[in-house]
Amino acid sequence: MLCKFERSIFQSANGYCIFAYSTKDESVPASARSTQYHRDKKIHITAVGYNLPATDAIDVDLQGTWQSSKYGMQLMVDSFEQILPQDTNGIVAYLSSGFIKGIGPGTAKAIVARFGSSTLDVMEHDPEQLLAVKGIAKAKLKKIVSSYSETRKLRELTAYLAPYGVSMKKIAKIQETFEDSSLSIVQRDPFQLCRIRGFGFLTVDAIARKTKVSLRNPLRYAGAIHYCLEDARSNGHLFLPYDELIQRCYELLNRECDGEVVPMYDVTSAVTQEAKAKKIYNENGRIYLSFERLCEVKAAKRIVSMLLSEDMPMVSDLPKQISITESSLPHPLAPSQREAVMLCLSHPCTIMTGGPGVGKTTTLKAILEIYHRVFPDHEILLAAPTGKASRRMSEQTGFPASTLHSALGILSDDDIELATPEFLSADFVVVDECSMVDMRLAFALFERLKPGVKLLFVGDPDQLPAVGAGNVLREMIRSGIVPTAILDTVFRQASNSRIALNAYAVNHNDTKLQYGDDFVMQDVQTSEDAANLVMKCFFDEVSKHGIENVQILSPFRRRGAVCADNLNVAIREMVNPKRKGTNELKCGSKGFREGDRIIQTRNVEGVSNGDVGVITRIYMDDDGEQLIDIKLLDGRELTYTSDKMENVDLSYCISIHKSQGAEFPVVIIPILKEHYIMLRRNLLYTAISRAKSKVILIGQRQAVFTAIHKNDVDKRNTVLADRITVYYERETQKRAV
Repeated sequence: MLCKFERSIFQSANGYCIFAYSTKDESVPASARSTQYHRDKKIHITAVGYNLPATDAIDVDLQGTWQSSKYGMQLMVDSFEQILPQDTNGIVAYLSSGFIKGIGPGTAKAIVARFGSSTLDVMEHDPEQLLAVKGIAKAKLKKIVSSYSETRKLRELTAYLAPYGVSMKKIAKIQETFEDSSLSIVQRDPFQLCRIRGFGFLTVDAIARKTKVSLRNPLRYAGAIHYCLEDARSNGHLFLPYDELIQRCYELLNRECDGEVVPMYDVTSAVTQEAKAKKIYNENGRIYLSFERLCEVKAAKRIVSMLLSEDMPMVSDLPKQISITESSLPHPLAPSQREAVMLCLSHPCTIMTGGPGVGKTTTLKAILEIYHRVFPDHEILLAAPTGKASRRMSEQTGFPASTLHSALGILSDDDIELATPEFLSADFVVVDECSMVDMRLAFALFERLKPGVKLLFVGDPDQLPAVGAGNVLREMIRSGIVPTAILDTVFRQASNSRIALNAYAVNHNDTKLQYGDDFVMQDVQTSEDAANLVMKCFFDEVSKHGIENVQILSPFRRRGAVCADNLNVAIREMVNPKRKGTNELKCGSKGFREGDRIIQTRNVEGVSNGDVGVITRIYMDDDGEQLIDIKLLDGRELTYTSDKMENVDLSYCISIHKSQGAEFPVVIIPILKEHYIMLRRNLLYTAISRAKSKVILIGQRQAVFTAIHKNDVDKRNTVLADRITVYYERETQKRAV
């Protein structure tokens, strides 16, 4: 059925979309036709599918079946074909649509002015002729030809993969890996897709089942093994016990099996083969992805070597140095703080922990001041996992700080496995918010520390663990080997803050919270009432403190009326509604417009996870590339292409997990019994401790009590502590001989 795109109704990040199309095809059932009045008198329908064309510059032949839904009759698209235009106006529109890189509106008009209706034939068979068009040099021609060729091949591949929900990004990866053989490989040997990094086993398996290839394929077995281990890693585990991995793989390979069954023997054999090929590692029944074990082993050995190092320069007459430093502080150091300073300056590798209001910042400032005074020529490096945490660290200590990724020269999280380590020049490295440091990032840090360096971790083990796998801070403390200073007394200057007192109470299973101007509880019974009250409080606080000083923190990103995604859209429509002359951008299921407040969700080159800012401009350049200008709160100005926006979210509301490492003057926290799965002590504690001046809880007191009492912190599969202990005992025994 020949159709023309009209508008997007819904788009998700994985390419699933619901679009409105128009057609002249009279075979459309009456029940599927839009009942709204349209001046063009065409038939208007709703189509559902994956990666459907979203431009009216071309016609699209949609093939599928009509199905009834709660939204009415819709066309469920199985495949589609893009029909390239034949008239000159249509060709100009197609070339200007952004499909072909290197061609903007001006270039498109110039090309069609020269070649007319033969333009697409020239581009297909004799693109060298385009060099005759003003403004097209050889470099630009190469870009155009490459993009046009890829577009044609991608049309065929996209049409075949549409029913499986494969995103355009992954389709492009297939094309890049297998080139001209892409479609043939996908149709005849889909398990080859398992070779592509990040290509999901479930998607590959779905394609294979449809194409009826044998399911007893070694590549399929390997894919299932790696899928199970990667799934475990995404849930914080560095390994799976052997029996658990075998059972998970067996169930995965035989799910929804209506014929060929994979025997258990094949699964155990496949695990053995993957271990022989050194793609996974079986260590006494603990099955690791090889790189995850490498990270754990090398980090443990480096910690031990640092602890036993005799190269670190020592501060002489430390008690005197502490006294000198105290004279410049507003208050004398408490005994616990003095002990922490002594400990941290007396060992090569140490930890300082404690909750809000216990004096971590003052103690760290004292440590840094003493070290800098005694060793003025030594380089000090302050780092944290997020941009916000590093900037706060610099503001509080007076020393420059950076993100860990930036300090280590890692552009993104994916680069850790591929990076070539070079020693950091720093003599003293301090890592703040280290509860957020996962095993991979810790490994990258330890690999880059030069001999004789001093290392101090500062953090709160009672906060949420790292998003990535491992539990580095807790494991180092659990080992009992790494010297640890614990600050656990809320000081007089913080004792007037109900935030600090209540954070302490939550962490000690005490439900008798103190309420007042700086710590408020507003009771509601339904999620809808909670959402309305959250928005009301948000606007009330913004009117007093400014929008950059108020942050909503939700337990969920995507579930319920008070999840981050839903609140973001609702608030955005109030603070930044669609206006004439304001440009917008659609990126999967997310929509952005000029003036939106946003947050970076992943470390990429030059930008850190957690950086926030505002979209200042959305526009198209001369080559047809959609660009987005962003101004970060720290003053930096960036320009993104549309594909980079997949790592950006609206930020009026963020998840509690995403708030780690940040502080906000005012924090609003919806907390309801329907959040039960997320109601844990460390989640509530983390949310409360993000606030500097005011906390507003909105929801049900019973939900607050549940969170405080529920301390079943998920145990992560990691043995870093055990390795540190074993390696330390082994090394000390060697040295004793």
